[in-house]
Amino acid sequence: MPTLPVRSGLAVAVVTLLAFGATGCSTGPVLGLLRQEQSDQDILTIRTDLDGVDLGSTRFLAQRDGVEYFAATPVPGSGSDAVCLLVEEGIGVGLECAPLERGTAGATIRDSRVTAVLLPDDIDRDALRHEGFELLHRNLAIRPADAG
Repeated sequence: MPTLPVRSGLAVAVVTLLAFGATGCSTGPVLGLLRQEQSDQDILTIRTDLDGVDLGSTRFLAQRDGVEYFAATPVPGSGSDAVCLLVEEGIGVGLECAPLERGTAGATIRDSRVTAVLLPDDIDRDALRHEGFELLHRNLAIRPADAG
C-alpha cells in the first residue's frame, strides 16, 4: 500500500482543518460576546417571562439615559437562528429578534427617542457613523429617532 509523503499528508490535514474551521465559523454566533460566560451585569434587572428568549443567554451591551441594552438568543430547540436585542427601561423590556448575519445589521428597536440596532462583530462601523449612528458598544449602535 503506497504511503503519502509526510508533506502531502500534512497538507491534506491542514486543508481539511481549514475547511472545517471555515464551515464551523460560519455557523457559530456572529456575536463573540455570546460565547462568554454570563456575568451578574448580563442579567436583566426586570425578571419577566420573555417568551422564546433564553434568559441564561442575555449579555449586557450598554447603558444610556437610564436605558440598558442587551443581546440574547432564543430558547434552545426553538429552531431559530435569530439573535435578540432587548431594551430594558423602567418597568418594561422591549424585545426584537431577527437573523444576524455577518456584515449586516440585525434586530432593530425604534421608540420615540432612538433607533437601536444590533450589530455583528464584523460590520462596517464607518458606514453606520455616516448614517448618523453612534456606537455604544461594538455590537450596538443608536441614533435619534427623528434621524431616519
